Amino acid sequence: MSTLLTYLIEPKQVFIATTTNLTLTITNPITSPALLFEGGRDPSSIEITIPVGQSADDLSTADTFTASASTTGFSVSKVGDKYQVTSSVSSGTTLNPGQNILVTFTNVSISNTAASTSVTIEEFITSSSATTSVQVNKVQEELGIYAWIDPLTIGESGISTLWWQTTGGETVTIAGSSAQPFPDQFPVTGKPPHTESYIIDAPIGQNAQTTYTLQVFATGKAPQKATATLTKHVPVITSFGLADKTQEGGMNIGPTESNNLFWTSLYATAAYWTGPLGRSQWYTNPVQSQFPPITPGLDVYNASNDKSKLPGTAEYSLTLTGYDPTNKGHNFTTSVTLDIQKVQLAYFKYAKNDNGDLSGIIYKTIPENWPGTHYVVEHDGSAVLTIYQPGGNNSVYYLGSSDTFHPQIQYFAQQENTSTISWVTANLVSLTLNGESVSDIDHGQYEAPSAGVYTLVGSASDGTQVQSVLKVGL
Repeated sequence: MSTLLTYLIEPKQVFIATTTNLTLTITNPITSPALLFEGGRDPSSIEITIPVGQSADDLSTADTFTASASTTGFSVSKVGDKYQVTSSVSSGTTLNPGQNILVTFTNVSISNTAASTSVTIEEFITSSSATTSVQVNKVQEELGIYAWIDPLTIGESGISTLWWQTTGGETVTIAGSSAQPFPDQFPVTGKPPHTESYIIDAPIGQNAQTTYTLQVFATGKAPQKATATLTKHVPVITSFGLADKTQEGGMNIGPTESNNLFWTSLYATAAYWTGPLGRSQWYTNPVQSQFPPITPGLDVYNASNDKSKLPGTAEYSLTLTGYDPTNKGHNFTTSVTLDIQKVQLAYFKYAKNDNGDLSGIIYKTIPENWPGTHYVVEHDGSAVLTIYQPGGNNSVYYLGSSDTFHPQIQYFAQQENTSTISWVTANLVSLTLNGESVSDIDHGQYEAPSAGVYTLVGSASDGTQVQSVLKVGL
């Protein structure tokens, strides 16, 4: 079985009988899903074995080097003769597509035999296990140069680092990008292997790759050459969605529920998101979201010219700009669609009941701050409440003695200084209180045993329903 992650060690060529640092880059491929490194007592792990000893197959002569992880959320510890990479968080750490774990081995004493050797890597992630290896080539300490780039791939206007190691040389020259001139030469100083670096960027244009040629010179010897290639990549959206779970779950969201957009991306120079209210500001550091807040139901409501025909969904899209090999201004976009849930009626009733004389119409929705309501009083004195619903299937409720057809819960309240709740209804054939059938349909009362929320639901002869919610305090 192949490994879930990819592994690259640099420098992959080292000089014998020297001391150097090695960096292992562990990458979740761009085309793979996000990967959870489980934490806790039985964590996911990557176990690295660096061969130590005096044989030609050994990389190092002594196990005196140290290992560390420079990636947030991960740590390295030595377990027996292996170095174990695990999540440093008990709840686990997610490695998104394209993200890396960097492990540095410091002061590795390279053995004195020229040969190729293997660093063994064992991967134990969730229920998957696999083994692979990376090769390190040990070469003679003579006039020589080895070069590499970290990171190997960047986006338009991104930066990377060109590294090189030399032995036996006096100066180094670099050629590659005409857009980025290099110093005429780099002097070689210090104990071999001499390690040096230089910041490079990806030249703007259609070319996807730039190759750098390095040469090391020494008096009386033919120069030695090495090359390293930098790759420029189009923008990649590795994740886009909501930062937190919604109250309704999945892609369902309440009418006035707020959340935040979250994304991760690679190789982009800028980003913006678009929602019902239009386009956001530009983000010039688009690698990770700035968690912009959204309220999809209210966004749809405020964007709609006709409140009686509201969309039932809200779409948000993320657009990245960056390297475009076609040079035609192509952008890279993905989107998410949220289903806005229905607004409920809390109550539509009279506030006062003076011995059967009902007065003072009040109403409330769930959620309370939904703005999409329309209330009118007809010429016959009856009242009509329309709740403009996401999706356009609006809810209409009626109140008043003049209406003899539609279901009404005209009054529902707690009597002052008592535990008694009472109600008056109209045009109902059945009534439930907190899910239990009630025989006194037209008017009745109930001794509340405890404080809490009590809900009446009434049904008319045609099956239509109305509810009224009352918060009782004792």
